[in-house]
Order: sequence, then C-alpha cells, then structure tokens
Amino acid sequence: MMKTCEIPNAEQRQRISNKTFQGEFWKPCPGTNAPYYCCGYQIITPGTGCGMYCRYCVLQAYFENHGQTICDNFGDLEREIHEKMASRKGIVRFGTGEFGDSLYLDHCTEFSVKIAALLQPYNAVIEYKTKSTNIGNLSKIKDPGRVIIGFSLNTPAMIALMERGTASLDERLDAARKSVEMGFYVAFHFDPMFWYEQGLDEYRMVVRKIFDYVREPEKIAYVSMGGFRTMPSLKSFLKENGLHVPLFSGEMINGADGKLRYFRPIRTEMYRAMREEFDAMHNGITLYMCMESPEVWDDSGMRSRIPDGLVAYLDKRVDAMINGK
Repeated sequence: MMKTCEIPNAEQRQRISNKTFQGEFWKPCPGTNAPYYCCGYQIITPGTGCGMYCRYCVLQAYFENHGQTICDNFGDLEREIHEKMASRKGIVRFGTGEFGDSLYLDHCTEFSVKIAALLQPYNAVIEYKTKSTNIGNLSKIKDPGRVIIGFSLNTPAMIALMERGTASLDERLDAARKSVEMGFYVAFHFDPMFWYEQGLDEYRMVVRKIFDYVREPEKIAYVSMGGFRTMPSLKSFLKENGLHVPLFSGEMINGADGKLRYFRPIRTEMYRAMREEFDAMHNGITLYMCMESPEVWDDSGMRSRIPDGLVAYLDKRVDAMINGK
C-alpha cells in the first residue's frame, strides 16, 4: 500500500509570481480527436500552477517551474474574448482549470468574478474546476445562473493517497452545497478514476454521498468520468525524481492518443457501475465520459445518451440551464 503522498517542491509550489502573457488566452481543449469523443470544451488560462499536489498531475512533467503564475495583462484577455466571441455562433462552454486549479488563488486574483462578468453578455457559461473550498468570492458574481462550480471528486482512500493539500471529500461536497445555495450550478468530475480493490464499491458510495449534500439534482449541470490515463512522460518524471508510485504497476496500454490507460474492459466496468449508481439516485443526470471511444460508450451502456454526439449532448444541457429550454 502506498503511503499518503508528500508534496515535492512544496516551497516552490507556494511561490506566486506575476507575468505578462504573450500568447492566446483562449484555446480549445487539447482533447484527442477520433477515435475518442471530445466534449468541445474551451479553455481560458489566466494563470498556471497549483499550490496543491496530486501525484498523477501531468503538469509536473510539463512545467519546469512548479510555482504559481498570475497573468497580469487581464485587459489583453478581455480583448481576445470580445474579438473571438464577435464571430462565434452557438453556445460556448468555457473553463479555466486546465493548467491550474480555478479557485485556489481566487481570494487573491478574483478571476472568478472578472471572467463571469466578461462572459455575461454572451451565449456562454464558465466553469471553475477545483479541489479546494475557496468559494468566498463567488458571492460577488452577479449572474450565478451562467456559472458552474466544478468539483473534482475521488474516493476518500484515493484523496488521502494521491491528492496532497486538497480538501476532503466531505469538504468539497459541502462547498458544492453552499454553491448551490448561492444560485450556482455545480458539476462533478470523477477523473481520474483508479482501479483498485474495493474501488467500485467506494466510487458508488461517493455517488450516493453527492445526493446527501446536493438536494436539488436539477442544479447538477453534468458529471464526467475518466479512467486514469496519462502521457508516458509522467511515468518517467516520477521515476527520475524518486516519486514513482504503483499507478503504472498494473497492465496498461498505449491508446491511440499515445497515452497510457487501463484496458478497455476495466474502464468499461468502472463506467457501467457509475452509470447504474447515478441512474438509481437520479435518472436525469447529464453523465458523460471524457476522451473515450465509441466502443466504450457502447459497452458501458452510455451510447443512447448521445444520439447527436457528445458536443450536442452537453450544449443542449447548457442551453436548458441558461435559456430555460
């Protein structure tokens, strides 16, 4: 059994620096194309890095500097959004949690308030993904109905093992409850899910626990699932830095996207168990899988949910949220 993880480069992770960012703030989610289904998410990056530490986080292999960086040219971000949205048609689903936790530094940056105000005139929603409970600034957002607070969830065993410095499961769910009370939609992301003894039972328990805290299921925007997968570079980085964990000790395959992932029957069994549990608790939840193939959607009993494709499935849900359709 692995020990509860320590935080490597802990002091560096807490350093905060400002930087004038020269590139594009808005980019499409770097999801893989066929044969995997991508959800069509759009990423806004006002800062990078995270003061928390998850063993499986691939960013530690991407970035040499493990500190936190805040982009100080927010005006450039605003101009880029206005210019691109002027020609954009249809609903746009934005998020800020690709290169760092969306809310961990929000008490310093207030990016949650600024970006929500920036997008308010448009046919768009913004999701803030977090493993923290740093939701104090959210009460300043004027139109919470266009904002989703997304909580990454895992079992208590995996949180203790893999996610150092993060909020506990109950703390995250309590923050979700408070977010709903403030008028926000919430989302839950079971990504990555880990395959381990008693894992399926424990993931099912987490699903049931969601509904102990969120008593208005219609305020759940959607739920995503994804089995543990990563670029091989993370495995090399962990080994080289003496941080290797048995994440890779079981048999894994190289997927079409070049990522290491569990064999298909393992992923299918996890997704099927979660689908069954969500359907038993509330049959109307918008549930989807992140970066999975048509075969996995079929085998897990999920294909009927996306007759017009995954992007249309999620766009329809968001349209109903913000336009009441």
